[in-house]
Amino acid sequence: MHRVLVVQHHFLPVHNVAVGRMLGYARHLPALGWEPVFLARDWESADDADPSWGLVWQPGLVAGAGVEIQRAPQPPGPARRPLPGPGRGPTGKALAKARRLRRLLAGPYPDELVGWCGPAVEAGLALARRTTVHAIASYCPPVTNHVVASRLARALDVPWVPFFGDLASFLVPPLPRHSLERRLRTARHAGWLAPAAAAAAASPAMAAYVHDTYGLRTEVILTGLDPLDAPATARGDRCVVSHVGSIYPGDQRPELLLDGLDLLLAAQPDAARTLRVRLVGSKCDGTLRTLLRGRPAGLVCEVEPLGDPATARRIVAESDGLLALTCTAHRDRHGTLSYPTKLFEALGARRPILAVPADGDWVDELLATTGGGTSASDPAAIAAVLADWLAHWRSDGHVPWHGRTAALAPLERREQAARLARLLDSVAGRAT
Repeated sequence: MHRVLVVQHHFLPVHNVAVGRMLGYARHLPALGWEPVFLARDWESADDADPSWGLVWQPGLVAGAGVEIQRAPQPPGPARRPLPGPGRGPTGKALAKARRLRRLLAGPYPDELVGWCGPAVEAGLALARRTTVHAIASYCPPVTNHVVASRLARALDVPWVPFFGDLASFLVPPLPRHSLERRLRTARHAGWLAPAAAAAAASPAMAAYVHDTYGLRTEVILTGLDPLDAPATARGDRCVVSHVGSIYPGDQRPELLLDGLDLLLAAQPDAARTLRVRLVGSKCDGTLRTLLRGRPAGLVCEVEPLGDPATARRIVAESDGLLALTCTAHRDRHGTLSYPTKLFEALGARRPILAVPADGDWVDELLATTGGGTSASDPAAIAAVLADWLAHWRSDGHVPWHGRTAALAPLERREQAARLARLLDSVAGRAT
């Protein structure tokens, strides 16, 4: 059995999408010859779980995780110098540039968790003195995880695989080739990644970006789905359609969904009594309520907070159909850089999916290949899909799912964990 040290500041007893993803892989790795040990922050209380990272406090998950966790404390955050405010400096684009340069030059960079690097490296070295570490992996975001792993890889002289669940600050903005900011960013990123033996990324577009920008062999390892024992919902008094997870207005397009609902309700006023749309855990509840104010969609939409992962799974299982709001703003020559993690949860739950808008890329391809759902980009098309779902529900009490089991099998989490294990085998020189 080989041992991989996984650097992940955010880990149990806090939980978010990244924790769920890496824990999902970790549960399959021992059967594939790799024992994971997580290097994580020493969490003291729920007050430490910063909601800006999508963290929820889940101490009950630790005992059942089945993985070893090495803890390192988070010292007080680094001091921050005040940035120019109104009347005290540049505005508009100049202010944005000044803020970016100040962050690069005066910190905290790459993120506000960078103070964890010292204690985490010490804890990793202490672990390596007690047991053999054959490989290191780290997850981004936060980027601080990669900084810690880079230092450990150099100190221990073991292969390191940085995993990009998001490109975060590694996605260099479109800046002039010889600009100071571009040179600083590129130099810092290249320095961090220099010890990496290979990389992993959660989408083909991210993998292409990392390979082309930093010259690393990069494997695609998808979030993956865990098949859920989710029978068809019992017929209630309304057809339930849900979106569970964060929404990012300005990148994702929730207003398109609301426009489609307005059209549906204009054509079928009685749908206000038979349709329920749940927007759960958006982290932008105020914005959504503002968008809903005074429009027909407000008659069927409910904006709700999200309690914990178990609640999320229950809401998915209680839904007749699921929504996925796709990201379309972060796009370059590689294509759309990411797609909703919730898409895999929906596929695992065997519920039909409506993705809004179509991304013209591999979200559309994934839904078409698996039969798991459809994409729609304009209000009329969105209204048509929802009207079809509602008609089926009125007819026989549920919305049909047309997923193809054979197409879903390669996307299962255990298959993605196997991809990660093979990547670790290759960098560690382990025979397979």
